[in-house]
Amino acid sequence: YENLTRMGFEYVPSSTSFIIFPIEMQGKAFLEQMTTEGVGVRAFEFYGKNWCRVSMGTMDEMKLFTAALGKVLV
Repeated sequence: YENLTRMGFEYVPSSTSFIIFPIEMQGKAFLEQMTTEGVGVRAFEFYGKNWCRVSMGTMDEMKLFTAALGKVLV
């Protein structure tokens, strides 16, 4: 949560094993670029917005996710 907030993303608060937040990129392009960075996430379109869903992983996996997100979206 801290990294998403620091990067300027507003996420949906969750008590589950994943976080979902809106992104300013088409889902297919986002998935392709994140995959190129070695990160698997999900992308959805609902409520007229594109969203990313990321499952919680190990600390190293989450560091990889935030680094890739910074390259792709920030």
